[in-house]
Amino acid sequence: MASTLDIRVEGMTCAHCARSVEKQLCALPGVAGAEADFASGSVRLRVQTPPLRAELAAAVNRAGYRLRDDAAAPDAADEARAQARNHLHMLVLGAALTAPVMAMDFLHWHGRLPELLLLGLALLLQATVGYTFYRGAVAGIRSRNLGMDVLVSIGMAAGLGYGALLVLLDWPLPEGLSRHVFFEAATLLVVFLRLGKYVEAKARGNALSALRSLLSLAPPVARIMRGDAVVEIPARDVAVGDVCVVLAGDRIPVDGEVAGGEADVDESMLTGEPLPVARALGSHVRAGTIATNGRLELRAVAVGAQTTLAAIVRLVQQAQLNKAPIQRFADRVSNVFVPVVVAVALVAFAGWLSAGAGAARAITHGIAVLVIACPCALGIAVPAAVMIGSAEALRRGVLVKSGAALEQIARARVFAFDKTGTLTAGKPRLAELRLAAGADEATVRAALATVAASSRHPLARAAAAPGAAPAARCFEFAGKGLVALHEGRTLLFGSAALLSEQKASLPAELAARADELRNRALSVSLLAVDGAAVAALGFEDPVAPGAADVVSALKTAGVEVAMVSGDHELAARRVAEALGITRVHAGLTPAGKLAALDELSRLGPVAMVGDGINDAPALARATVGVAVGQGSDVAKETGDLVLMSGRLGDLLIALQIGRRSLRAIRQNLFLSLVYNAIGVPLAAGALVWAGVFLPPSFAALSMVLSDLSIAVNSARLAAELRRTSLKFPGA
Repeated sequence: MASTLDIRVEGMTCAHCARSVEKQLCALPGVAGAEADFASGSVRLRVQTPPLRAELAAAVNRAGYRLRDDAAAPDAADEARAQARNHLHMLVLGAALTAPVMAMDFLHWHGRLPELLLLGLALLLQATVGYTFYRGAVAGIRSRNLGMDVLVSIGMAAGLGYGALLVLLDWPLPEGLSRHVFFEAATLLVVFLRLGKYVEAKARGNALSALRSLLSLAPPVARIMRGDAVVEIPARDVAVGDVCVVLAGDRIPVDGEVAGGEADVDESMLTGEPLPVARALGSHVRAGTIATNGRLELRAVAVGAQTTLAAIVRLVQQAQLNKAPIQRFADRVSNVFVPVVVAVALVAFAGWLSAGAGAARAITHGIAVLVIACPCALGIAVPAAVMIGSAEALRRGVLVKSGAALEQIARARVFAFDKTGTLTAGKPRLAELRLAAGADEATVRAALATVAASSRHPLARAAAAPGAAPAARCFEFAGKGLVALHEGRTLLFGSAALLSEQKASLPAELAARADELRNRALSVSLLAVDGAAVAALGFEDPVAPGAADVVSALKTAGVEVAMVSGDHELAARRVAEALGITRVHAGLTPAGKLAALDELSRLGPVAMVGDGINDAPALARATVGVAVGQGSDVAKETGDLVLMSGRLGDLLIALQIGRRSLRAIRQNLFLSLVYNAIGVPLAAGALVWAGVFLPPSFAALSMVLSDLSIAVNSARLAAELRRTSLKFPGA
């Protein structure tokens, strides 16, 4: 049976790096697939039999990178910053070595001695600042994955080699070219490439740090009780069972249960709920939240990597490995990009050579094409926007569990809602209780109390006041109800279909009373004891606060809104009419909801919003599943996005972030492609006849500008998401 294995790889900087790693790992026995995310340095493997770590390390090494020990691996944001610092140091060194080259050309200092000096500086520059490009090119050729390093290494080596031939063998130059063009190709080219690497690493670090900042919500120090004393220790040293003391204004260091005291706790960083929540004896609190007043004594139940906060961050990090469809498109373009560029460079070289322009000009244009068409910008176009959007969504209480979720919710043309607990408050009340002829009310009330204590379903809990003991055994059937075995009796609570399946009798007069309740638009459940129906219950559930505004805002946003409910037709239509929903699918089993989603998908991609166990299959089937955070654990596990606060209004935040992120992704892709669309013909010499010539050094600068434009646009997205309210008109 296939399982997954996550590893960390050091040194990946672009989509081609990730592709090279994937290719080598997939060649290992027992590995069925691999997905690498170069931005975070993570790789997820689908394995039949897990390979030995030595085999994994060897495969990664063949690709030109290094396997990291998870325990010793630095945070991805720290690693990106370290790479940025290294690139900056190399950039400064490169600028220092290039300055004499530019000065000699500016001062027109020519002659054999200056040119030998220039050649020596170029060799030194490429052996230091350019070394990593050559190393990456060798690894790429070995793994048969031609990426950016191969392109630029060919360009750098060609410029240096031809410059050496000019100096050492005094090769002639054609009219219109000077020797400094080749020395610039061997020096300025390397500097500009290093500048591009610095910009990319900086952009990755900024995007990753938005997520990493969540981990800093957990305080570094905790106060714990040691006997009668309170001592401060590093939060990482707190053990499960320790009692932590939290004072007013403190961040809570662990997930814990309140063992003493009380306080209002600000949980907005995890749930998006703006108002503090009262926590007292027996309440549960989570790491990273803030006690706004009072004093709490907490018994630690989860610490460090086991806390809810750490689990949320891991989910988002893992979600980055699930690539969005538009990312897969970018990867496909990038994978064919390099061979196409090499072909264009060869055509340009051969064309100029056959036209009689000479080897020097032919080489110059070939180098320029190779350099300007580096696919780095294409590689960071999607991940930068996805990481920024996911982190901002999490900051606002929306957990993005899939890398594709932001794009998918942005593309959704239909939003299908469950009714109970999603569009309604999820806290129904018992409006009517009708007994079968001869039924004993005390017996019915006792059975309902047992049902209420045995299930988490809102209708079951609303059936009676709490206080009774739960049934010894209870079986729930999604969309139908439950069967409880208690003190020798069998209790059925749910739909008529459940009673029919369990061979329980339903008297005609009780069935008529149930129909009467349905005709009043109440949700109806039946109670059977030992095979005979004894009561019909009518429940009403008020519309959830803000639900009407959400539906109105979605319509304003240009999407269709539908209801997909397991409740009966009249109850569903009562709520739908109150909210202005015209597409209603009611009385559905979980399988029926799947069929309804298939029908709705004819209108376009479908987003399913739900909270119950019976919604889980629909959440999985929909284009994108949105789970309401206060719903069932099954729904939250299945959904691609989770509204952690339980507020339906946060759906609008998720949609806005998704749309703005997708727009930024498209802009990034356009910027990366338009540079190449314009630059490649110029580099190939298409406009030389008009006096427009793009030497290799300027081609490298153009490549840097494409990286820089994507970094700036991604930073603009981050600023835009931070400063806007992310509300639709009318919401």
